[in-house]
Order: sequence, then structure tokens, then C-alpha cells
Amino acid sequence: MKKIFTLLAVTIACSINAQNNTNIGTESLNSITSGTDNSAFGYQSLKSNTTGSDNTAVGAESLKLNTTGYWNSAFGYRSLRSNTSGDNNSAFGHLSLESNSEGDDNSAFGDLALEDNSTGDYNTAVGYGVLKNNLTGGSNTAVGSRSMETNNSSFNTAIGYQSLAGNNWGMSITNANYNTALGYIALQINEGSRNVATGAASLKSNSSGNDNTATGYYSLYSNTTASYNTAYGSQSLSNNTGAKNTAFGYRAKASTDNATNQTIIGYEATGQADNSIVLGNDDVTAVYMGEDSGAKVYAGEGSFTGNMTIGGDVVVSSDLRLKANIVSLGSTLAKLLLIDGKRYTMKKDGKQKIGVLAQDIQKVFPELVTTDDKDMLAVNYQGLVPVLINAFKEQNDKISRLEKLVEKLISDK
Repeated sequence: MKKIFTLLAVTIACSINAQNNTNIGTESLNSITSGTDNSAFGYQSLKSNTTGSDNTAVGAESLKLNTTGYWNSAFGYRSLRSNTSGDNNSAFGHLSLESNSEGDDNSAFGDLALEDNSTGDYNTAVGYGVLKNNLTGGSNTAVGSRSMETNNSSFNTAIGYQSLAGNNWGMSITNANYNTALGYIALQINEGSRNVATGAASLKSNSSGNDNTATGYYSLYSNTTASYNTAYGSQSLSNNTGAKNTAFGYRAKASTDNATNQTIIGYEATGQADNSIVLGNDDVTAVYMGEDSGAKVYAGEGSFTGNMTIGGDVVVSSDLRLKANIVSLGSTLAKLLLIDGKRYTMKKDGKQKIGVLAQDIQKVFPELVTTDDKDMLAVNYQGLVPVLINAFKEQNDKISRLEKLVEKLISDK
């Protein structure tokens, strides 16, 4: 009889302090003190809950250790089992968010999803084993079986089977932040940051490279530690290990695996050397600019060694509105006479040429001569045109005066 009265007293006390709670299952919600609006269905579900409210636990040991956490939903065996004070978590699936203790605002959908998460916040995991080993990483979104499985970093987005998953042998990825992986095993072994991989196996082997962008099947596939690469196209830069390369096109690749500062555009186009630009298809180079060819390319201007054939007009911008401090060039004939045209042989290839010497031009028209980083001089031949125009006008004036003088001499006879 004494036991009956004791049980009745406990029941009355609980009904006064803990309202609107529902429990079905052995030891479910049996520690409640003042928590309200909780629902527990299953063996030891919400077993330790004391003051936590608005929780729903469905499944054996779901939310078992929760004491003060609010607004949690757990569906599945041992889902959110270790949660103590975490709020606003949703777990759907066997062992989903099992180890979460203080993490808030996490959503796990799938068996083993976010299983080891303890204090990480704002994570969303959809699929079997998604974000399974995440402990403290936050603000991650992963969709796809085993995606981001060993991740323990933050601000990552992975969509696809084993994307951003790690090496599948328990490697904890701790320094990989702000990455985006879309596709089967994209960025699988990644431990770098600010990488974007779109396409199956894109950037798959990246280990610590940063700021890479790969778009296309197997693009930047072998990149491990190199950074600042951009690849667009299936298998583009697939074997790359160098940095600061850009490739556009199917199987576009660098000249060597560790080449740097190359821009390659075209179907199966191949880089030629470091610091080069290649435009062409199927290894047939349409335009090649790089140090090996004696050319360097700069933003807004370029220099080339070799012949150039252009099937059209060469037009130079010369609008009045682009210029200031405009004055006449004046007399140029005397200076022009100081310049002598030359015939010469090029040392590089033995070809015969006709032209002028930059040193001669520099003495009379220094504005028409430039110097590169190797102290080699170059002449602006186009700039000689106004010099010739003024010299022609000056000479024409002299001829006109002489004609008038001759006419006067003839008329005076």
C-alpha cells in the first residue's frame, strides 16, 4: 500500500510541474521535473530529461541523455542519444546525431548521419553516414551517401556520394573550410580551403590546395597541394600539380604536371611552358605566347618575337578625345636625315632584314624607343609615320618655294 501512495504522490508532483508530456516505453521520460510538451516513444527515450521542453523522441534510447535541451526531434534508434543541452536539432535515422551533446540547429536525415557530432552547429546532413565523424565543425551542408564523412571543418557544401568525404580510413579533416563539392567523389580527400569542384571526381585528390575551381568530369583530378588553379572541361588539368594555371576545354592540360602560370584554351590543347598562353585544338597551336618563344604578354599590351601575319587591317586607336596637351610636331626633316636605313642579318635565325637601329632612333626621337626588362630596345615604327608626314610637308614647302623662284627667274628674262 505504501508503494502505491508513493507512486501516486510522484505522479501528482509530475503532473503539477511537468505538463503536456507523453511517454510510452520503459524508462522513457522517467526523470522529468519541470519540462513540458515532450513526447517520448521507446525504451529509455528522453530518459534523463529534466527541464527540457518541446522535444520529440521516437525510438529506443533516442534523446536518452537530454536534460535541458529544447525543440529537438529524434526519430530512430539512439538518435540524438547523447544530447544534453543542444537545441533545435532534428535527427531522422539509426544513430543519427547520436553523440551530439551541445550542438544546436543541426539536421540529420539518414542512418549514421552526423553520428559523432558533439558541439558543431548549423549542420545539415542528408544520406547514410553523411558528416558521420564531424565533431565541432559548423555550418556544413552535405547531401549524398557518406558525403563529408570525416569532415570536422566548417562552412562546406557537398552534394554527391563521398564528396568531401576524406580518405575513408578515419582521417579527420580539420582545416578545410569554405569548400563546395558537387558530384561523385568530388574533393574527396580535401583538406584545403575555398575550393569549388563541380563534376564527378573533380579535384578528387586535393589534399591541401586552396582557391582552386574545377568544373567537369575528372577536372583537376590529381591536384594535391597546388593552389589558384581553374579548370573548365572534362579531364581538364587532370594531372596538374602546379599552381596558377587556367584551362578551358576537354582534356586541356599544362605542359608538365608542375607547370605554373599557364592559360590553355582548346580541345586537348597543351601548355608550352611556364608563363605561357596557348589557344588551339588537338595540340595544334593556333597562337602561342610565352617565354620560350621570346614573347611576354601583359594586361593591355604584348610583345612578340617572330613574324606575324594578319589577314585584315591594323587599326590603332587615335581619337582626339583620348589625348591632352596636343601640339604640332613641327620640323622633323633635319632629325630624320640623321637616321640611316640599314640592311642587316638577324643573329637568331640568319634572316636578312631591312630597318632602322633603335639606338639611332633613340638619339633623335627617344619617345619612339622602349626598353624591356633585359635592356633590349624596341622601336615604335608606327610612331615614325607622323615624323615622315611632317618631313614630307617641310620638303614640299621647300619645293614649292623653289618652283616659284624658278618661275620668277623665267618670267624676268
